[in-house]
Amino acid sequence: MRNNFLVSKVSATVEGHKSATHLMELWRRYLEQYADHEGSVEEQVVVASYHAAEVLGRLTSILDREGKYARVIEQRTGYFRQGSQQAELFGDCLITGTFTIYNHFNTLAHQFLMGNAAGEQLIREVDRQVHVRVEAAGQVERSAVALNAAFPLLSLVTISLDPEGTATDAIREVERRFVGASAQTKCAHDRLINGLYRLVEMMQLFVALSDSALHGRAMEIAARFEEEDRTRDPLLKLRNGFCRLFELTHLVATHLEGVFKTG
Repeated sequence: MRNNFLVSKVSATVEGHKSATHLMELWRRYLEQYADHEGSVEEQVVVASYHAAEVLGRLTSILDREGKYARVIEQRTGYFRQGSQQAELFGDCLITGTFTIYNHFNTLAHQFLMGNAAGEQLIREVDRQVHVRVEAAGQVERSAVALNAAFPLLSLVTISLDPEGTATDAIREVERRFVGASAQTKCAHDRLINGLYRLVEMMQLFVALSDSALHGRAMEIAARFEEEDRTRDPLLKLRNGFCRLFELTHLVATHLEGVFKTG
C-alpha cells in the first residue's frame, strides 16, 4: 500500500497556495550558481548550503497549512537573507547556511511534535545547548554545533512519520553512526561532516517515509552521495553533503506541494 502518512498527517483539506514556480526557480538557480563557481569548491559549498537552507524554509512553509508558524518562518527566512547578504568570508557564509538549516529543522520539529510534551521539551533543551556551546566557539565549530543539533530534531521528526515502526532499524542505525562518529571525531571539521552526513542519511529516510513513491528517487540521490564520498578532502565532503541535502529536501518539498495543490 502506498504510504501517504505525511500528507494525511498535515492536513486532510487543502487550500490553494503558491504554485511550484518558486521551487522550480530555486532548482534552476542552484544549477546555474553551482556551474558559475566551477573550480572553486568553497563557493560551491556556499551555493549548496544556502540552497539547502532556503528549500528547508520552503518545506516548513508548505507544511504550515494553517499559518501557525508563518511568523517564525518569515522571521528566520529574513535572518537568512540578511546574513547571506552580509557574509563575505567562507567561514561567515558557512555559519549563515548551517544555522539557517538548524533553525528550519527546529521549526520542522515543532510542526511535527506539537502537543508532544516530551518532544517539545527535547527541542527546547537542544536549543538551549546550542546557545551555550556557540558562545566561545570558532566558525567551523559553531557550524558543527548547528548541524549536530539539527540531527536529533530530524531524527524525532522521522520517527514520528513511522508509527508502525517499519523503519525503526534504519533510523537507529543512522543514530548509532552519529553517536559513534561523535565519540571519535578529533576536530571541528570532522564534527561538522559527521553532523551533515547523518542529516543526509536521516533525510533519505524522511523522504521515503513521507511517501513511498519517492523511495526510488531518494535511493538515486543516496547512490550519488556514496559515489561522491570517495575523497578525504573535507571541502569536497561538505559539498557532497550540502548538495545531497538540498536535492533530498527539494524532492520532498516539490512532491508535497504538488500533492497539496491537487488534493
